[in-house]
Formats: sequence, structure tokens, C-alpha cells
Amino acid sequence: RVLYSAGGDSSILAINARTGEPIWRFSFAKAGAKGGINASVVKHGNNLIALHESENIDSSEIGRMAAFKIPATATPPTPFAPQVFEQSELEVWRNAVGSLASSPVVVGDIIYEMTGTGDLAAVDANDGKKVLWKKKLGIEQRQSTPFYADGLLYVAMYTSAGDAATSGDTEAGSTCDLFVLKPSREGCEEVSKTTLIGKAYGSPLGYNGKIYMQTDKKLYCFGKAGNNPGLAAAQAEYAKQVQPWPKAGPAKQLQIIPYEVFLNPGQSVSFRIRSLDANGFTVDENIDPKSVKWESFIPPTALVKVRINGGFNADGQLVADKTPAPSAGQFKATLGALTGYIKGRVIPAPPMLQDFESFELSNTTTNTVEPPTAFAYPPLPWNSARIRFEVREKEVDGVKTKALTKTIENKLFQRGQVFFGSPDLKNYTIEADVLTEGNRRKMSEVGIINQRYAIILKGNAQELEVNSNQERIKTAVPFKWSPNAWYHLKARVDVAADGSGVVRAKAWKKGEAEPAAWTIEVPHKKAHVHGSPGLFGFAPQEQRVCIDNVKVTAN
Repeated sequence: RVLYSAGGDSSILAINARTGEPIWRFSFAKAGAKGGINASVVKHGNNLIALHESENIDSSEIGRMAAFKIPATATPPTPFAPQVFEQSELEVWRNAVGSLASSPVVVGDIIYEMTGTGDLAAVDANDGKKVLWKKKLGIEQRQSTPFYADGLLYVAMYTSAGDAATSGDTEAGSTCDLFVLKPSREGCEEVSKTTLIGKAYGSPLGYNGKIYMQTDKKLYCFGKAGNNPGLAAAQAEYAKQVQPWPKAGPAKQLQIIPYEVFLNPGQSVSFRIRSLDANGFTVDENIDPKSVKWESFIPPTALVKVRINGGFNADGQLVADKTPAPSAGQFKATLGALTGYIKGRVIPAPPMLQDFESFELSNTTTNTVEPPTAFAYPPLPWNSARIRFEVREKEVDGVKTKALTKTIENKLFQRGQVFFGSPDLKNYTIEADVLTEGNRRKMSEVGIINQRYAIILKGNAQELEVNSNQERIKTAVPFKWSPNAWYHLKARVDVAADGSGVVRAKAWKKGEAEPAAWTIEVPHKKAHVHGSPGLFGFAPQEQRVCIDNVKVTAN
């Protein structure tokens, strides 16, 4: 039982749907994609069809659709090491039909796809070089996926053709079109077009003889009231076609639930253990946790070889050490010839302090955008830090220090954020020294995160900005700062009893006196009441940002 998926790193991967173990992967980037794949992967025969709407590496075209044959692999895969294929081994065909997030629909041997430029395209699924036809339906559609049923395609456009040039958000000024089309290999016939209030982000779908469509203003239902007379019969017919689950074979592995844990110092967690066969079917649902042997484990593929501060007690519970120090790692469970694994992190409460001086820069970069440079991997307990950041030496005005440094060699990770505390933390202050490389005309962005608010020094804009999810709240004030110099950022969030709050932040050049007043104060009527402390870096023009002396204290 396999889950096929695509990722924001342009990879396409197969996962054992019963165990979560990766089976294989390959990179669509080598087929041209510079960005991530947001549309769903679909299956046709023994091929997977994927598409994107990014700039291509190997051509001047924007967007691409390609088919890849599903590789045959050994089952189960080697633990922690999925099989990696080259894109050239698997590619069957490609064309220039692309889309940002609208997913393809396969009907027989035809692929229907809504492009970002508002064209409905039909592609021969066997020979995708053949684009059978295109029909212009509107100006653009980047989100909504067509829905096919009873010989008809239901296609929603982002806005109505008449409103496409407007940007109004009122009900009167924002509408979209829902098309009903009868497609074939030769073309498609428009059956109807209905104008709906709002913009179409969601996809039409069908159930019980009805079509449902959600815009950003309304939820619509089209069809006859009541139950569809054919529904029960259809369900019964479907039940006949569903193959029964195979019987489980001999036990080959242990599955530990939960697989990943998050603990504070001194906390403990219990586990449920079951045995599975080679394909992931359950053999024994309840294995006594006391009957297995636990040992600290470092995977052979681990780039950071550390262990979690904790151990298992007689009841089979993992107990974190009381030492207030962050740690992360894995444990291996053994029962006879069966093995299973868990991983976890131990994160203390504030105060937290990290100056990176204890890191040994024992690795060397091998990319093509910079000379070989010594670095260390960031702290393993920090969430999503590796690849996006490295610990490097930074010299400013003759003074050398080790600092967390934004990587620049992979454009997919030019924007990165890191979290290093509990998501339940609140009422704390975070501060750090920050720096951007560059010149007067070209700088990057760097910041800290407090309770889900990002406090960012924006280089090119010369601003200090507070935002949450980019659009929920975004406020900035002018702040003049220079490249290749250290600055200090400090922020706190105060939430009142009525749920309102104020985000307060200040910035100043390192070495100067801390200003008494806050540089920016942003009120928020419905404030975030908690959230992990974090760090932010955005280096779109190969100007690195550095972060040092990170400190979190309770207010």
C-alpha cells in the first residue's frame, strides 16, 4: 500500500502508507523544476504524472508536465535509506503544460489540466507530447482543480472574465465562473456557465448527486434536494469491487506509537507497540512495552551523531533527564529478531542561551557558489534548521565569532525559519544579534519569532516589520541599517485578559546603548496567546544573513 506524493523541494516520493517508511524518491528538479510541486501527483497505468509552474532550469519556458514510470524496488526498503533514482531513468514524456496548484484529472487516456493562464488543456496520457487541445476559459486559475463526473467536467475560474481586471473584495466587485463542460478527445462543449459571488480558490466536488463549490464568500450546492436515488446502489456496487485486506504474514518489524516525541526535562511518555509483516499489515496489535529491550541508537546515515538525554524505566516509558539542556536522538526497540525505532527531542523552558561558540566546524562545504568553507550542522533539537542554516565563522571589523548562517546554494531554501522551543510557550522575550551581507543596494532579511509573530529587519526596504502569516497582520516602520554590521533585535508579546495583545520590538546597532523606547509597537485585537520562539532568514540574492547570541527569557 503506497502513498505517492510530491514535495516543496521538487522531489517525488513513495511512502509505505501503513508504516510511513520512505520507499524511494527522485527529483523533478532535474527535469527542469526550480520550485516546489504544489499540485497533486496522479497515476496513469504504471506512470506518475506531475507538473509545476516554476521557471525551468533547462529552458526558457515557465511550467512543465511530465510522466515518470513507477520504479520497481525491493520491499521493504533499507531502514532510513530510501532508494534514490535519477530523473532521467524514469521520465517517459514531457510537455509545456504547467500549473501552480491546480491538479490534473485523468479520464481514461486523457489528462485534463487547468493552466495558470486560464486554459483548459487536454493531453494524451500515453504520449504526453501531444496536447490535444486547449480552451480559453478565463484570465487565470492557480488553485482550483477540475472535477469530473458523469461525462462532465466542472471547472471553477479564479474570477469571472468581466471582473478579472478588478481587485475589489466586496460581494458586488468579486465574482467567479463555474463552467460545466462536456469534454472529448477532439474538444469540449460548454454546457453551462454560472457566475458565483467571491473568488474561486477551492475545487468543485460531487456527493450524493450534488455539486458543491466554495468561494471565499459563499458555499454553494447545486442539484436536487434530498438523497440521490442511485447513491445506495452505487455504494453497494463499490463495496463489491473493493478487495478484502490480505492476511498478515510473519512478523518482520515493530511499530512504536508515537514514533516521534517532544518532551520537557523530567517529563515521561508511554508507547504502544505492535508487530507488522513485511508489507506493514498488523500481526500483533498489543505487545507489552516491558517485554522489549531499548537502547540508544544513532542511524548509520545520521550527519549529526548525538543522543537524547533520557532513558527507559522498568515500565517501558521514556523519561527525559531533568538537566535543563536541549537534546535529540533515537532509540531502538528489540524483541527477538524484531526491531523498531522512535525519535524525540527534549527542549527546556526559558531561560535559553545559544552563542554557537562550542560548535566544532568539522565539515566543509562542497557547493559551486562559494569556496570550500568550514561549518557545523545547527543544533539537532532545533526544528527544520539543517539545510537552511549552518554554523560558520563570521569576521566583522577584525572580530571573529561563530554564528548561525543562512545557506545560499539551494534556491528552494532561500527562505528559512527555525523553531527551538515548545509551541505552548508564552510571555517571554527573545533577542539576538543579527547581520546581513550585501551593499547599499542589495541586502537580505533577518529576524526573530515570538509567539507566532515574525519581527524582521528588511534590508532593501530599510524597515523593521512585524507580521503573522504574512497577511493576517503586517506592520512596518522605517529603520535605517547597514550591511556587514551586527545589530541587536529584541521582542516580546503582551496579551491582555480580553485576548487583545501588543507586539513590541526594538532594534539597535550592537555596541550602542539599548534604546529606552520600543522601535515598533503593533496592537492585535485577537493576539496569538502562545508559540515557539524562532529565527528567520531570507537570502534571495545570495547575501547571507547571520544570527548569534540567541537568548530567550521569561518576562
